[in-house]
Amino acid sequence: MGNLILVFMLGFLGSMILTPLVIRLSHRKGWLDSSQGVRKIHTRPVSRLGGLAVYLPFMLILLGSNFWFGLELPAFFFLGISVVFLTGLIDDFISLSPPLKVFGQVVGIVLLMVSGVVISFFTLPWGAILYLGAWGYPLTFLWMLGITNALNLIDGMDGLSSGIAAIASFTLGVVALQEGRSLAALVAFLLMGTELGFLCYNFPPARIFLGDGGALFAGIVLSTISVQGSLKSTATFTLLVPILVLGIPIFDTFFAIVRRKKNRLPLMSPDEGHLHHRLLKRGYSTRKAVLVFYSISLIFSVVAIFINRYLQNSTYSLLLVLVVVFLFMRWGLQLGVTEAGGEKPVGQS
Repeated sequence: MGNLILVFMLGFLGSMILTPLVIRLSHRKGWLDSSQGVRKIHTRPVSRLGGLAVYLPFMLILLGSNFWFGLELPAFFFLGISVVFLTGLIDDFISLSPPLKVFGQVVGIVLLMVSGVVISFFTLPWGAILYLGAWGYPLTFLWMLGITNALNLIDGMDGLSSGIAAIASFTLGVVALQEGRSLAALVAFLLMGTELGFLCYNFPPARIFLGDGGALFAGIVLSTISVQGSLKSTATFTLLVPILVLGIPIFDTFFAIVRRKKNRLPLMSPDEGHLHHRLLKRGYSTRKAVLVFYSISLIFSVVAIFINRYLQNSTYSLLLVLVVVFLFMRWGLQLGVTEAGGEKPVGQS
């Protein structure tokens, strides 16, 4: 536990100290996100290079931990995360085409799988275990690609992705501890520290954005933690825990796919139909909308920890998840998330 607290504090302090330096550098070099554009909700140019402020302390501390604590993380692990981050960072500068952006993520995920991040089995209801064999590789790939992009899709409001990532990493860290997976817990608490340190400057009104680099970085790390700390455990309903923990980005992505199919739009096309856009259009301030999502994410996380701790090998866990998912889906449909986005969102960042 002492190591977890140490890496959390180092991550928090490292990100909190580095973020204002990145802000100053961005303003000096003009690396800013313009407030002009239909989908923009901020009113002034803001640094878009927040990914540097979370990636650098995370990687330096993890590399140090690999040496000090003897974690024995392979080089491909660090390289895979770095490739995904650099793909997003390049996109922040020159706006990569969707195929190139996906290609960079694919390379990073393959490197992580080579390092051992692979789902080898699922624990099914009432203790049955399904061994995946060769199917573990495509399932791992799809899971990691989906979660990575889901975090990027919700990164449209001050403090949203960083706050959700902090809550999710804390929850996955607790679940990993419950399952005795200390390495996954350490990575999770380190990510939580860096995201919270960054959130000091990213909470509305934001002085800096995560950018694609930061959002993809958070997504790839969270997907990795979920594989290593939850999906590889022998707990019952192993699929339920990460789905709940990452519920908001997963369901927002699902709604986006349904919405774009329904309205005959390309799957990769941006729109104004995401959950956060819907709340803004209903008159919520940016800060109030973000707090709504934090509250929902915390509810999901409490349910996930409760299920993993007290309702293993129980039908009640499945029923509880179904109730939570039903209520969230109903709320999303009431907001109109499957309808085409239209007018510019109301609200300030």
